[in-house]
Amino acid sequence: FGSFDIVLTDIPVVMPALKHNLKRNKPVLGKTVKHAIVHWNKAADKAKSLNPPYDVVLATDVVYIEETVGPLVSTMEALVKDDGVVLFGYQLRSPEAHKLFWEMCERVFVIEKVPHQDLHPDYVYEEADVFVLLKK
Repeated sequence: FGSFDIVLTDIPVVMPALKHNLKRNKPVLGKTVKHAIVHWNKAADKAKSLNPPYDVVLATDVVYIEETVGPLVSTMEALVKDDGVVLFGYQLRSPEAHKLFWEMCERVFVIEKVPHQDLHPDYVYEEADVFVLLKK
């Protein structure tokens, strides 16, 4: 990938673990990866300061409150390049947020679910799924 990739969270307490995992994986990643805390409801201003767009945006376990779904989808759309990808880890937390999130995503992204057999067997989790989101 040409541009720096970005990993986001909206929960500040997970940042130490996120930084640790990025540091551990730096030899594999082979370049600088940015990380940031972005509160989806304030994302428009914050997203601009992150210097988008990016080739890859990684988001996981971020769909749990219905009110934040719209800003989350807008943030992902703003941060990823037109030919970039959002790698999205997902576990159902709220039926209402679930329904709204996937409806909104279908308007913006082509959605591809990664089959569980294609995921690393040590890290696959039965209740969680991985998706590749490509801009339409």
